[in-house]
Amino acid sequence: MNHMDYILIVIIIALSFVIFGMIVNFKISNSDFQKRIMLLEEIILEMKSNLENQNQKIKLSEDLRLKLKASNETLNNSIFNLNYEIFEELYSKK
Repeated sequence: MNHMDYILIVIIIALSFVIFGMIVNFKISNSDFQKRIMLLEEIILEMKSNLENQNQKIKLSEDLRLKLKASNETLNNSIFNLNYEIFEELYSKK
């Protein structure tokens, strides 16, 4: 073996360490990426749940508004009819 063979063996060993280091670095980066993705998925699911809760509250609020409107109309009609009856009684006696 001559001098060139030793240099080639050293270069091959050095490149093997570099490749091994790159593979380890890739696996670590991939693991970190997966953890971040899982965290983002949890955040998205939580936001979706919050949005569904808010939509339910909006629906309940809209239902309540419609019921209050109907009750208000009924109450207005009852008050009008009562006033009309009182007015009729007052003026029918005269």
